[in-house]
Amino acid sequence: MKKIICLLTFLLLLFSCTSITSLLETDSPGKIQEHNNKPGEVQEHNNKTTKSKRKNSLRVETPESVTERYDSSMADTALIAEAIKWGDCAFLFDYTQREDADINFVSQATRVLENYSNLDKTVSRYRTGKMNSRVRKVPQHLMEDVFIEPETTLPEVVSLLTNGISSSFLKVKILHDWICDNIVYDTEMYFSGSIKAQDYISVLHRKNAVCSGYTNLMNKMCNLAGIESIGINGYSKGLWYNGKIPEDTDHSWNAVKIGNKWYLVDVTWDAGIVDRRTFIKRYSSEWLFLDSRPFLYSHFPEENAYQYYAPVLTIDEFVQEPYIAGIFFQYGLALNQDKLKYDNLINGSFTFDISLQNSNISLSSKLRTANQKEINAATWGIREGKTVTFDFDVPDENEYVGHIFARYNNEVRLQEKIQIEIFENEWLPRVESLYIEDSPKESKITEEELVYFKNSYYKVEENGSYYFLEDQFDSPRNDAVLKIHKVLDLSTMWMENVLDFNICTAPDYPGYGTDVLKYPYTYASYHQARNTQLLSPLKGVLKAGTTENISLASSDYSKLGIWIDGDIVEKIDKDSSTGIFELTSEVPEGITELRIYGLKGKIYNSLIGFQVIE
Repeated sequence: MKKIICLLTFLLLLFSCTSITSLLETDSPGKIQEHNNKPGEVQEHNNKTTKSKRKNSLRVETPESVTERYDSSMADTALIAEAIKWGDCAFLFDYTQREDADINFVSQATRVLENYSNLDKTVSRYRTGKMNSRVRKVPQHLMEDVFIEPETTLPEVVSLLTNGISSSFLKVKILHDWICDNIVYDTEMYFSGSIKAQDYISVLHRKNAVCSGYTNLMNKMCNLAGIESIGINGYSKGLWYNGKIPEDTDHSWNAVKIGNKWYLVDVTWDAGIVDRRTFIKRYSSEWLFLDSRPFLYSHFPEENAYQYYAPVLTIDEFVQEPYIAGIFFQYGLALNQDKLKYDNLINGSFTFDISLQNSNISLSSKLRTANQKEINAATWGIREGKTVTFDFDVPDENEYVGHIFARYNNEVRLQEKIQIEIFENEWLPRVESLYIEDSPKESKITEEELVYFKNSYYKVEENGSYYFLEDQFDSPRNDAVLKIHKVLDLSTMWMENVLDFNICTAPDYPGYGTDVLKYPYTYASYHQARNTQLLSPLKGVLKAGTTENISLASSDYSKLGIWIDGDIVEKIDKDSSTGIFELTSEVPEGITELRIYGLKGKIYNSLIGFQVIE
């Protein structure tokens, strides 16, 4: 059955079928981290995608209909001016293709199109991942009143947040941050299927919202600050996106006009994530002022005019493209070819390249089942200069999800989700042992730091996990948790999910086989090393009694060696001329794993493992 589904998917892609339906609606946050899940009739009519609409509370009020902006009696001067006013790249592009177009207007339209198509480097300074401190400087009495009497109090709150600031970009960021800090995503309402009022007053009264509520509140606060902001309805690759779009729009977001350009903002997705049915506060600026084309990998507006990009992306192209997170582009990453789709059928190893602008970036890959169970050693990445080539394969005919993760090499990230049994049976006892009540001077942490740590994680029983309680402004607590992570040697090098796609076998390929490793198994230390790469063998299974040439390039480790059953049995020598560690040796009999270790200082780290068979 799985094979038939994959084959049908392949045929749909091949023949570009346009009938796409789904019963699933996804409005909730779509941001994904390594340990979390991510959140009718269609026809073209001029520059507008029209559809059979049904009322739904996930929608927001939008400006006048796009078609009503362009009266057929209007002169080209007025038409172009209207399109530029709204950033309607779809209309402007269509105009440039007309044989009777005025050359001066074509030149004007082309400049606008280039402005929207080129990546805007000036806004990167606002995508810091850090909240602006002004969000916590609103007087307490106003913070209480704004949730009781929004109509009379919100104007004063907005004034205090933006007073004295000349940059409209910074004003928008502060308003974006305030909403992220104070409004909780209402998972109970969303999953109930009954969406209550999402106007800005109702949202502030309840202190929670779904996407339309976040969008409406952002519109109101921006307009109070003198910044033009509109809501956009569309489709998203958010929570549980499965390669299809629903009958009705499932998400909404904002566009704000700064200068002569519209910038896209998704406050909902920047406020946090949804893990199962629980909202987890996780602030980001990933979707703040993200450029138009990168935004279209995850957000598709129902009106082409709100793509702010041309030539416009079709709904079929949107569905077929892989999910690429906004932060993928912030890391300076780029796909080197268009072969990667959302659904991919393979006849063996599937390969694609990602290029890096920044050499201080580490990438890794994983293959998981549809239920998020990780498949060991089914992927491999080889880095050459500023290009990483990834290979993926699948063990059988089931459907799988491929993931790419990224991090800055010097980035410190606390572990934000821990299984209950690990936290309670391993972490807590180890942390408590660091403080000796009868002998504080001999303790490795203070009593206050111990209390900070215990109060920094909260349990969600139904998810089987503890979560880190985010508060960017509580520096003493955050410093204490980070210190304890380092004392206990808990990893602070977590990576962020930046790209997802589906993968399964073509009809004539059964997969590489279950219960075997396709590629070598890599440990965390291998991924965290900046300049260590296995050159050979690039296979996961070694046969006992055969001779293998083991070769690694590494400037991270002073010594490398073979580790078998807990003992170091053979050193891997380094060639002084090439700097490559090499060893030609026979694979021992009677073992099931051969492991390569690295020595850094006085610590031995497991790097790579091979499955050994007789």
